[in-house]
Amino acid sequence: MHGLIATVNLWRNRLSLGTQTAMMTALLCLVLVFACAMAAANIASSQARQRVETGMSTLSSYMAWRLETFMLERYRDIQNLTTLEPFLETWTSGDSDEIRSVLDDLQTSYPGYTWLGFVQPDGTVVAATRGMLEGISVADRAWFQHGLEGPTVEDVHGARLLADLLEPTVTGEPHRFVDIAIPVTDASGNLIGVIGAQLSWTFADDVRQAMLELMDPTLRTDIWILRSDGRTLLGPSFDATPFPAQTIASINRGLAESFVVETGEPTLTAATKAGEDAPLGLGWIVVARRPVSAALASVDQLTASIFVAGLVLAGFGVVLAWYVSRRVTNPLRALAQQVDRIGRDPSATMIHRERGSSDVLMLSTAVRSLLRRVGMAQDAQTTAERAQDVLQQRMEEKTRTFGEHINALRELADTDPLTHLLNRRAFLTFAADAMSYFHRYGRGIAILVVDIDFFKRVNDTYGHGAGDDVIESVGRTIAGEVRTTDKVARFGGEEFVVLLRETDHPGAAALAERIRVKVGDTILDARGHSGINVTVSIGFAMAIARDSDISDVIERADRALYSAKTAGRNRVVSDNETEQLSTAAE
Repeated sequence: MHGLIATVNLWRNRLSLGTQTAMMTALLCLVLVFACAMAAANIASSQARQRVETGMSTLSSYMAWRLETFMLERYRDIQNLTTLEPFLETWTSGDSDEIRSVLDDLQTSYPGYTWLGFVQPDGTVVAATRGMLEGISVADRAWFQHGLEGPTVEDVHGARLLADLLEPTVTGEPHRFVDIAIPVTDASGNLIGVIGAQLSWTFADDVRQAMLELMDPTLRTDIWILRSDGRTLLGPSFDATPFPAQTIASINRGLAESFVVETGEPTLTAATKAGEDAPLGLGWIVVARRPVSAALASVDQLTASIFVAGLVLAGFGVVLAWYVSRRVTNPLRALAQQVDRIGRDPSATMIHRERGSSDVLMLSTAVRSLLRRVGMAQDAQTTAERAQDVLQQRMEEKTRTFGEHINALRELADTDPLTHLLNRRAFLTFAADAMSYFHRYGRGIAILVVDIDFFKRVNDTYGHGAGDDVIESVGRTIAGEVRTTDKVARFGGEEFVVLLRETDHPGAAALAERIRVKVGDTILDARGHSGINVTVSIGFAMAIARDSDISDVIERADRALYSAKTAGRNRVVSDNETEQLSTAAE
């Protein structure tokens, strides 16, 4: 220990004051810059990881919503066959050719229906697409038995009766279906049969592939679909159990939104429980997966960039410290040499400078020189402090700019990119808060579900670009009619949802009517096409005490929208009233 202290003292005595000052200042710069870089890297890494986890959760939620929407559309296809008046005579006629023609038309409109059939109450297939299974009994099939009791949707299963009648799949996988069955009754309410539909499970993979094609392939993103018990429906191996039972239990309880799987390559995983509302309550779990190395690659690059910038700043600090130290110590060295020379050379007492006694002149000159050099050292210190302030301001500006970027990304995550309205996730956050306020204080809220009529015609006639312009225009019209306290969101496709706070039934109806009229009176010019005019159908519902959450209100408003659609479109219908509130003819 004493030897080390002696060595340090020896080197300290051999080094000049300028060299020691430069080395200490350089070391201090390196420590400070490294500490700042570490802190900035940790903050950036944490925020970037949170952003990646939010993106993965959004991806799984969106996939779940796509599945729910798709299944709901197919369910409504079959439901329309059983409820619309024009088809009632077809089912009661017993004419297998006529029934088969209706079913073939539906299969033609969407080839994803592998099989559609009308079954008598005893289980005999009267008519089916391409005549498959006609005259065969399906009385032992679960979908038929449940369909006799009411509308049902059965989970994914393999082909049984159709296995020998269908061509092999492209992938060689067995045929798998989702069953939809709805009872058919006559005008007196008597059961006359069941319409069954077997929907090819390949639709889920089509939806998944469409979403993955939009992702950066270098991120190696994948999407799985699981049953509620954790068995794989769509993924690397059918019916496998990739997650422990406790993880599946947490997902089913809504506790596990995102987590890291350490088996093999660490993988960042986000899980979303698909909607469980009847009749589509199959309880599927959508899992979005991405390797941690790919998900956080941008974080590593950002951290490396921060450290490189820190090293550059440290190098600049070292050079500045060396320059300042030389500026400070050179005059001191010269002054020390002059004083040393005066002390060693008695004859130097007669140094004349302009005038005065030689001794006094030499002493006063030395004192004045010393004071002048001290002043220069103070000026140099002020210069260093100003330089440090400049560096601090630059670091603060970079931190503030980074914060602004983070805020912009958060706003982007909450906004629909086409209409710049709220997206589904952000809207539901506001709506849940409004529902809590309603339950607590009883202040009225309403939900409007707005859907553009015959939107597919717009896309087919004018192109998808013009269709996007129409969606954006309708969203802008809706947003222009509501108050600042209300919230408007695009739920997907051509559907919008509006949250009205502090309102009553007449007020909600009046606003819905204004929106319908305003949209119908608007003539658009889109992508070189002029004179485009669309109408909207609107269903709305007021929150009531028995609503457990905002989803109940949205569901009732959606049923009202469906009533508006089936009643002829371009009208407003309330879930709280059976009568039609407005039509285009009024």
